[in-house]
Amino acid sequence: MNTVEQIYELVKNLPEKQASEVLDFVEFLNHKAQLNSRSQSQVKIPKGTLTGLRGIAKISGTPPTDEEIREEYTDYLMEKYQ
Repeated sequence: MNTVEQIYELVKNLPEKQASEVLDFVEFLNHKAQLNSRSQSQVKIPKGTLTGLRGIAKISGTPPTDEEIREEYTDYLMEKYQ
């Protein structure tokens, strides 16, 4: 007797509520397998989507210090609310 037949024999004697839980679990496993197969095939991101812009704003050189960021933000707020 293979695994599918063993599962069937066990589930067919369960009350409807428990059999329904088994079905939910099997559907979950099926969905999980589909997601894994999609991630392994690496779905291409269409051009023009925000996720396609990942890495575009990388800083060249050294990153700014906290003080430089604070100064720039203060200047921005001063200019905006004058």
